[in-house]
Amino acid sequence: MDIRIRQWEGLRYLDSEKILRGLRGIATTHALHELPYEIRSLRRRDLPAYGEGRQAALFCFAMSQVAGVPVSFAHAECSDYDIVARYVKDDVAHYVPVQLKELVPERVNSGTNLQTELDKIRKYVDSHELVVAFHLNVEQRVEFSGLRLPVGVVGELWFYGASTPDQRRWALIGDMLRENRYVYEFTYPGA
Repeated sequence: MDIRIRQWEGLRYLDSEKILRGLRGIATTHALHELPYEIRSLRRRDLPAYGEGRQAALFCFAMSQVAGVPVSFAHAECSDYDIVARYVKDDVAHYVPVQLKELVPERVNSGTNLQTELDKIRKYVDSHELVVAFHLNVEQRVEFSGLRLPVGVVGELWFYGASTPDQRRWALIGDMLRENRYVYEFTYPGA
């Protein structure tokens, strides 16, 4: 047995849907719009684990919708991955290392673009099992046709983001490294 699997089995896995429902409850019962942007967007220096947790929950919940089975996650900072996703199919537990990426809003970094962020993925050498999940956290239409994708560098590449301004509807697009790509639409839990 791969030693990583033994390590991953011992991690504490979180229910992605439960986390998202809890966050939606907070957002709808508190006046978050009155808080400074860095706090309500979970970007303050003492909050990045919560922001990353939300991104992980969004991606894993989306993958749950695609796979038809619950996908949970555990924080597992490593050189190549941020979380380990876990799902059970046919009574067998499957573990997937996931690197979380984000195309940040312009107000956070106006000088970045999707191609620049994709080019950073090339640093992951020999990561053919790695899944890269890219949160498109921008209020703009993203054109995928002209992008140079990191083919042969990682195992899978997925994009996800809100498709409505109120963040009730979301889309998951991928696997971008395969010829047959899909767009999966889902509703934020509790919305």
